[in-house]
Amino acid sequence: MRLRELFSTVATLLVAGTLVSQSASAATYTIDWLTQSPPAIGASIPNGSVYTVAGIGNVTVTYSIGALVSDSRSSSPSFIVGSVTPGDTYQWSDYEYFGTILTAGPDPIVPVLSTVTYTFPATLSPGTVYVGTIGLGATTSFGGGTSTMTVNQNGTYLGDFAGSGGFGLSQFTPGAGTFQVQNSVTGAGGQDPHWNTQLAVVRIDDYVSSITIEHRGLRGDGIGANVGFIPDYATKSAGTSWGRIKSLYK
Repeated sequence: MRLRELFSTVATLLVAGTLVSQSASAATYTIDWLTQSPPAIGASIPNGSVYTVAGIGNVTVTYSIGALVSDSRSSSPSFIVGSVTPGDTYQWSDYEYFGTILTAGPDPIVPVLSTVTYTFPATLSPGTVYVGTIGLGATTSFGGGTSTMTVNQNGTYLGDFAGSGGFGLSQFTPGAGTFQVQNSVTGAGGQDPHWNTQLAVVRIDDYVSSITIEHRGLRGDGIGANVGFIPDYATKSAGTSWGRIKSLYK
């Protein structure tokens, strides 16, 4: 067999085998969301806090928030444990978030409510980092407006975890090197689902040494986000295909 034909055969078997493998058996991954303790739930997170994450190392949290915005380490009981299944299953048991709320100020929306940057000790591979955002509101009241979360990286929306009834589904808008999440439901403010979204989970598909999450928000809309990690995602997801390639040379 000619060398070109051999490589063509390898490529064909690899693609076909990968598709069969993906359809025959889905994988289960566990996302380790960043635990921001201390402080306690409900207390402000010190700017520049450093947290150690297993398999990742030290993660530094820095942020910039407006003068009328309060922040806190936050948790919602019905979202702490959950999962999304876009084919593979992504599960967790520790979701919490960096929460912000504009307590006073203009209507209907603040241009930039907060930016939170998570800096990693090294460049992390695609599929290692995840973003989970929650509580985004949208309203036709007060002149109308929508809270948004934006990250300037390529990402894949894995789905919403419906931890509590009445919340609106997230609307995910991808772009080249960026994505945004907002509430898919618009209506009169002051009640669910217009003032909250479920927990939307997005996989980061770039090599990254840091992630910055930007929130634009409505007055009175408590929103939040966090980063999570699957340190060995790239190794696990590529293992089956690489094994097939090696077997062709035995």
